[in-house]
Amino acid sequence: MGPDGDCSLDLDPRDIVIQRDISRSEASTVLEVRICGKTRVMKLFHDNGDPGYSRRGRDLNRFRCELNAYRNLLQFGVCERGFVPFFHGCIDRLDPSHFHHQLNHFKKDKFLPRAIILEYFPVAEKLNCVNYSEGLFRYAVDGIREIHNALVHHHDIYPKNMLVVSGSKIVWIDFDVATTFTDMGTREKEYCEYEVELVKSFGKLLKNDHSQGLPPNTKYY
Repeated sequence: MGPDGDCSLDLDPRDIVIQRDISRSEASTVLEVRICGKTRVMKLFHDNGDPGYSRRGRDLNRFRCELNAYRNLLQFGVCERGFVPFFHGCIDRLDPSHFHHQLNHFKKDKFLPRAIILEYFPVAEKLNCVNYSEGLFRYAVDGIREIHNALVHHHDIYPKNMLVVSGSKIVWIDFDVATTFTDMGTREKEYCEYEVELVKSFGKLLKNDHSQGLPPNTKYY
């Protein structure tokens, strides 16, 4: 990232080879890609116009939320310390027509999609009550604190957004509804503390289900 905060990648469509879909939602598609020969994750966002901000000032643009969060996470060293995927940059606009049928579901959008490029983990699964352990879950609590120290509120702190990587650590993902703020005031500190307590509460639920030997996704939390 340059000194002015620019993180746009200047790529030719031929530099990008789509390997597979990882997940899809109404807002975005997460893909495994090869970029200049290196495996990455590309999160590609639908764009049918900027939804702007809520009455309370919360950003409703998911691409912008994720981009701003990762800029801070990179700047504050949270990516480098491994609590979130490493942020490799963004693509301002990507023409789906260059990728034939693989991106057909973007062709009817009003505007060309934009993308976030992230680190790819070959061995990863979402946290659940089977792969849970107390030692592992410490990474989740430490990670959310690191995220807060980077002036980011995650706002979507469910186990589905905690990746168990190689069975040895937890990495936080999905910052597309995150709030990035400029300083840590009283209100921000209170919300950070609240979010940490929520994370701990999920840990207690997972621990209880793990001790009962329940299969994953038996309960929703």
